[in-house]
Amino acid sequence: MEVIKPNPILKFHENHLQNVRKVLGYEDINRLRQDIEQFDEWIKKQSHFRIKEFDREYLERLLIYNKGSIERAKKKFDKLCTCTNLMPDFLKGFDVRNEFVPLFKVYDTCLLPTPTEDNYRVVLVQATGEEHDDFEVILFYRYLIVIGHYLLTHDYCQGFEIVADFRKLTAKTVRKGNPIVVHKALTLLTECMGQRMKKIHFFNNSKFFEAMLFLIKQGLSSKLKDRVVIHSSNEELYKHLPREMLAKEFGGDEKSVKELAEIQFKELSSDANIAKLKFMEEAATDESYRLPCTFNEEYSGVPGSFKTLCVD
Repeated sequence: MEVIKPNPILKFHENHLQNVRKVLGYEDINRLRQDIEQFDEWIKKQSHFRIKEFDREYLERLLIYNKGSIERAKKKFDKLCTCTNLMPDFLKGFDVRNEFVPLFKVYDTCLLPTPTEDNYRVVLVQATGEEHDDFEVILFYRYLIVIGHYLLTHDYCQGFEIVADFRKLTAKTVRKGNPIVVHKALTLLTECMGQRMKKIHFFNNSKFFEAMLFLIKQGLSSKLKDRVVIHSSNEELYKHLPREMLAKEFGGDEKSVKELAEIQFKELSSDANIAKLKFMEEAATDESYRLPCTFNEEYSGVPGSFKTLCVD
């Protein structure tokens, strides 16, 4: 990748590409090219991958999100392709233009256009205070996965942070919580898609907050629990994220959360992005070509996986 292409919903810092590469030890572009080549050759040699041709820029981003570790990128990419079969309720059958209508009633979810100074992308989630009978919490995580796929195709950051504003949370929405769904989804985002989650910010100004936080923490790993930060005001959030990059509701200079969410949805529901999602649904594995012992070693601890795999 020579330059980061202009994007309708993402902004980048000056010298963004070079700065991210420098942090990860890719100041020598030839080393990066060699790693991409090695990664590409490894994919082509894996008999259990149904698709073996991937864009070089996509492979580069996988390496970047995995801190420049080829072995880590291999394992996580293999898990992503494998879990497409194991967890289709999260990773297959996306109907981006229609399925998220109940979600958008309950939550506005958007990427903040400007990354942090250390090049992390921020996902902002805000409870609307409304309800929808057809809302299920898995819709929220399916939408995060749609966003995750988009970032792997267009972004160039070290990872992401989540800001969850539950100040308008309703009791009915809390009752929809499911720690098993949370755990599966965050495993997919961090262990399969390679996205490093730096921090999860919550606002505690809701009478239902403690109940929601309890449900969410049941689904978090010990590592992610240590990255939870609780705020009681916008001013406390400014200690972690620059005020000017935040949405209007948080006293920032950006558009409102709803405006950003609408612009983002238009991009995510474009023909090009839907085609990319369909492609990734096909990029699964055929386990009849993989040694069962290898499968059991790698996936016995993945949520939704089988304890054994029998092939006729």
